[in-house]
Amino acid sequence: MDFSNVVAIIRDISIIVLCFILGIVAIVGFFKFTALVDSCRRIVGGVEQVMSTISGALNSTAASSGLLAGIAKATSFLFNGTENNKD
Repeated sequence: MDFSNVVAIIRDISIIVLCFILGIVAIVGFFKFTALVDSCRRIVGGVEQVMSTISGALNSTAASSGLLAGIAKATSFLFNGTENNKD
């Protein structure tokens, strides 16, 4: 075997090893990504339950007007805190 054949064999082996490593990285990345998506689904499910609970509380006519008025008073400083009315 001359020098060019040895270089070709080393090149081929390095390409095979690189493809194997990239395949393992892709598989691990896929599993991490699916775990992230499952976590997001659980979070969204929890938020949906909280929002349905809040919606159920707001849908009752007796509580909705008082609750909305309380929320409006509590958050009014966020929207009107820095405005200067010059009429």
